[in-house]
Amino acid sequence: MIKTRFAPSPTGWLHIGGVRTALFSWLFAKSQGGEFYIRIDDTDITRSTQEFCDSIISALNSLGLTSDQDIIYQSKRFDIYIDKIELLLKQGFAYYDKVEVTEKTKDTNLDIQYENRLNKINHVIRFKNQRNEKIILKDMVHDDIAFEPKTFHDVVILRSNGVPTYNLTSVVDDAAMGITHIIRGDDHLSNTAVQVNLFNALGYGVPVFGHLPMIHGVDGKRLSKRHGAVDINSFLDDGYLVEALINYLVKTGWSHGDDEFFTLDELLKLFNIDKVTKSSAIFDYDKLNWLNQHYIKSKNIKDVADMILPYLTSLKINIADSDYLENILSLGIDRDYNLKDIANGMTHYFQENLTYNLDNFSQIDIEKSKSVLKNVLVKIEANEFKNKENINIDIKQVSEDMSLKFKDIGPVIRFALTAKLKAPSIDELFFTLGKTRSLKRLNDFYTFIINL
Repeated sequence: MIKTRFAPSPTGWLHIGGVRTALFSWLFAKSQGGEFYIRIDDTDITRSTQEFCDSIISALNSLGLTSDQDIIYQSKRFDIYIDKIELLLKQGFAYYDKVEVTEKTKDTNLDIQYENRLNKINHVIRFKNQRNEKIILKDMVHDDIAFEPKTFHDVVILRSNGVPTYNLTSVVDDAAMGITHIIRGDDHLSNTAVQVNLFNALGYGVPVFGHLPMIHGVDGKRLSKRHGAVDINSFLDDGYLVEALINYLVKTGWSHGDDEFFTLDELLKLFNIDKVTKSSAIFDYDKLNWLNQHYIKSKNIKDVADMILPYLTSLKINIADSDYLENILSLGIDRDYNLKDIANGMTHYFQENLTYNLDNFSQIDIEKSKSVLKNVLVKIEANEFKNKENINIDIKQVSEDMSLKFKDIGPVIRFALTAKLKAPSIDELFFTLGKTRSLKRLNDFYTFIINL
């Protein structure tokens, strides 16, 4: 059975690139009836935090990338690593090496952080890396990769502070977990040769490796904070839908013809790691926004209303009329890219009093606007608001009566009703706001401009 794993380190938030690695690892295993595991590589005692750990696990759970066995924490397995390092020492595959204090290492804290029987003051233990044979890695993504012996070093496997290092702990745990395939970023390629040698020295079978190219920004540079949000929780918190994130991430480096949209069931049938590109993927925020917008628009308005309630609550907006909320969403659901932005963009529909700022309406003709509002108020006061068509007829009548084109009166009405120039169609706005709100806002704006 195929067994893969995702092994994040809880020294920071879960990066969008890490999520893609977890997703590809999960899809590879699940598409072939295998199992996917999560391991928390928390051996960095000073930088690992419970907050980061909880955040990573929560995000993975939200995305549906759950472990098929209990999550393993490396911090609870130090005794096992010490046993394996001792075995390497006894077999001649490891040795003690005195720490040389140099200009670069003079400020390093050499105090013992993990007490164990192998500790020797001011010494590390190094793995005696074989230098007799080159390693040919049959990588699932990059095909054959050759590592020459002259590039191998004797890497540290136990620090002077008593803490085992990544290369050792990762190999020991991959073997213990029965991992058959390791899918990870190609920034780990430099670790691969020593890990293969460690697998062999410890008598383990070597898993199959697949190294995914890094994700870059549209500027071609490695994705980082300078490109904007890279923490997956930022996207989830802002109201990017799970299906949009999954669909987008799977397309960063993998494709199936020109298809853009996939259900999870479809991905499980179609995913093949042979189709993963060897070149770096580009993370395009515009494409993600477009995709998220598509998924929001394709949902039932009632479902969107349920999803957006927490965002409105955080803005101190309490919804007493669910029909009113759904009608508002029907007006503008295609104008924003995520639930947070949709919520922020609709607050004016719930405000008792709008704040009018004419800096946002620089082309306004004050005298003409007064006349427009007077005429519109008369029509709206008499309108029974039975349907949008009658409202539309009234607004057109105002245009004709004043010998104006709609473009001359439309912005004034929109601004009066929303304090914005960009808004849905006039008849939809009136009908959604209802007669009482509409009249109040028209009167409020009229009062505002006559008092200028």
